This record gives sequence, C-alpha cells and structure tokens, in this order.
Amino acid sequence: MQKRWLVLLTIALLLFVVPAITAQDTPLPDLGGREITIAVENAYPPYNFINEDGEAVGWDYDTFNDICELINCVPVYVETAWDGMLVAIANGEYDVAADGITYTEDRDETVDFSSLYQAYDETLLVREGEDRFTNADELLAIEDAFVGTQIGTTNEITALSFFPAERVNSFDTFGAAIQALLNGDVDAVLVDRPAAEGWIESQGGLMTLESSIGDQQGLAFAFPSGSDLVEPINAAMAALQASGRWDQIYTRWFVTPEVPDLEGRELTIAVENAYPPYNFINEDGEAVGWDYDTFNAICELLNCVPVYVETAWDGMLVAIANGEYDVAADGITYTEDRDETVDFSSLYQAYDETLLVREGEDRFTNADELLAIEDAFVGTQIGTTNEITALSFFPAERVNSFDTFGAAIQALLNGDVDAVLVDRPAAEGWIESQGGLMTLESSIGDQQGLAFAFPSGSDLVEPINAAMAALQANGVWDDIYETWFEAE
Repeated sequence: MQKRWLVLLTIALLLFVVPAITAQDTPLPDLGGREITIAVENAYPPYNFINEDGEAVGWDYDTFNDICELINCVPVYVETAWDGMLVAIANGEYDVAADGITYTEDRDETVDFSSLYQAYDETLLVREGEDRFTNADELLAIEDAFVGTQIGTTNEITALSFFPAERVNSFDTFGAAIQALLNGDVDAVLVDRPAAEGWIESQGGLMTLESSIGDQQGLAFAFPSGSDLVEPINAAMAALQASGRWDQIYTRWFVTPEVPDLEGRELTIAVENAYPPYNFINEDGEAVGWDYDTFNAICELLNCVPVYVETAWDGMLVAIANGEYDVAADGITYTEDRDETVDFSSLYQAYDETLLVREGEDRFTNADELLAIEDAFVGTQIGTTNEITALSFFPAERVNSFDTFGAAIQALLNGDVDAVLVDRPAAEGWIESQGGLMTLESSIGDQQGLAFAFPSGSDLVEPINAAMAALQANGVWDDIYETWFEAE
C-alpha cells in the first residue's frame, strides 16, 4: 500500500500547478486574523472524520490549520452534510469547502476552485476476503450483485455510467454505504481510492480492488464565485508544498508506515521526571513532556504499551545495562563510552551546551568571562555529559555537581552557584517551567546528539528506529517537538 501511495503522491504533486512560493521569493498575503468558515462533512476519512476520542481530525484539518498559520487567518470548521454542501458554497453560506471535492467543469460553473491538490482514481471497496470478483467487469457479470455509493458524488456518476441504475444503491453518506457493505446489503462500494484506504484504516474488515474505474481525477477546495480567498489559499498551498510540509501531512493521513507489530507488548521506559521539557511533573501533578508524547506516538505505531518508570538519573544507564528496563528516555547524550555498555537508537536531536543564568545577569556573557571571576561557581548534574564538559572547562573546585538538575537550578536561584551548565533544549525547558532564568547565547564544547538507550542486544532498537523514522516522515515528530520546544 505504501509504494502505491508514494506513486500517487508523485502524480498529485505533478498536478499541483500553482508556482512554488517561499518566504524569500514572494511574501504571502496577510488576512489580518480573518475568520474563515470551512465546510467539512466529518464523515469522510481520511480527509475529515470523528476519531475514537470524539475529536474532529483528518487531512483537511491539518492542511487548513497550516494554511491559516501561513496567511494569518482563523479556521472555523462547520460540520455540513455533503448533500447540499456545494449549493451552500455557491450561495456564500461558507467561505470554503474542504471535503475531498472533485473538480469538474459542471461544478466550476457555480463555484470557484483552488489549484488541484491531489490526483486519484476511483475503485471498488469490498469486504476482506472477497473472491467472487477481482474487477468491475466481473462484478457486473454477477446479476444479483449491488454497488453502493453516496448521493451527489462523482462516484455516483461513475457507478451509474458503469452499472445498471437498479443495481446502484446511493446513500446519504459514505458511512451508510460502508455499513451496508459490511452487512452484506451491497457487494461493493464505489469510492475514491484515498477515501477507500481511509475506510480500511478506520473501519477494518475491508479491502480495495487493484483495478480502477473511470479516468483519473483531481481534488480541489471550493469557494463562492468571485471569492477573494482563492489566490491567498493557492499561495499558501504552494508554500506548504515548497517547504515539504505538504508531503508530511499527506504521509500522515495516506501512507501507512511499514513498521513492526509488537502485538501489545509492554515496554518499561525509564524517565527521571525532573528534566523539562523531556519529562517532568507539571503543576497539576501530571507526568508530561516530550519523552511521554514521543513514546506514546511510537507505541501507537508499533502496537506496544508504554509503562513509564520514574528512575533517578544516577544509576539509570547502569540499570539499562543490567536489563532492568527496556529503554531509557531522558534526553540522553550518545557517547562512545556509553555505547560500550548499552545500545542506542538513531540520534534524534542535535544540541549544544550552554550556561543557564539568573535573569538580568550582567557580570559575564560567556564562559570565558565567567571563568575570569575567581569566586564564581558552576552547577550541573552528577554523571552527565554536562558535568564532563564543566570539569573540562572550569577548575574542579568551582564545579558543584548535584543529584538532579532541579537541585542545581534551585542553587542558581538561591545564589549558591552563578550558572548551571546544561543542554540548551533543557535550559529552555527550565526557563519555561521555572521562570527567572535566561541562557547565554554562546555555546560550550562541541555539538552533541541525543538518543534512546537500550540493554545491549535489545530487539527493540530496530522497531523503535523504524517508528521514529515514520513519525519524522509524517510530521508528527515535528509537531511534538514544536509543542515542547517552540511553544510561545
């Protein structure tokens, strides 16, 4: 399935006819915070649907959220039945319709369209294990077989052009057509292939036929005639495509990552719960952070159950080496020495080390100036690469190492040390969670990389690497990073 969709993605990008726009080329329009009403059906996965948690999600939501972020608008999603949606758009009831809408010349007479954003073919969705037919001609030859589809769609037009009208059952929603298929009331549902794959993912018990029906078509957003939003949204679509973000959103919703299935296996994950933004206890007493969101996403892909175990940093890697936990997720720096006793995942974050100081510090602006202050002290955490860096740059008697970074931060706030040497991402996390702190612009030492740690020979390294790569490809990785490291 993945290879087929990568081919389709290539075709889709060829149909993406608006010119590429970057911030350096043509400035994007600014809509000044304007609200945009967006009609969605919430019943057409993977474009838009209600997930198991009752949340409205899908490709349309992610795409329009990003479009509005670029052109400074506020997306207001309005659940609207497909039957009548384009009439409502033509009447100006909504600003735009985003519902996997096929461009046709007839529709173009009453509404305006954006640039085409996706090419697709139509296919037959059938029950898993269907062996009576392998294509539309074979289905047509079964005299008492019926085809389901949705009223008012191009799929209905295709179905009626290929099958006798008395053998086509049209439903108000595709969800009703799918249920009829699962109940055995129809033998196949004619649908766009992207939507077919969405139903397979969300419903289960279904499969598509390899063969297509009809000609390839293209999708676009629909607007009231003369809308002033067509050009700004085309520009934003082009910018997303040029930046690679368009591909990420597409991959998230249309490409099933090829990752192993751990069959519900429990993974014990060592975390310190004292190292924001990676892992910490928030004001509500909840254990949160980048590590939690990332491993939750990893286990969702791999079908595993994350079991987080609070573990002191001092001794964490020894415990991992002894096989006490399956993996350690605590902003761990890869080093060759550590690699001799534990295995590591792929590196997932490059960082530099810096000095965290009290807000308003004006006695020094870099490590050399701090070093020149003879009675100044540096704090850090025992057993970390930050401690190694501190001891390589400052005299040992001026380095105070603490059991936790929290203790080092408190010593800084109390005036017992003048700076804390820490990874820059963690420094930003402390600034966000603690306040009254700032970092120096300059770095100390060489850039390093973070990774997850495993017992030597662990069978989890490859699956977790595969899941990490899938999350990076579909944009979820970036979203989690933005949540914890780029929040305003």
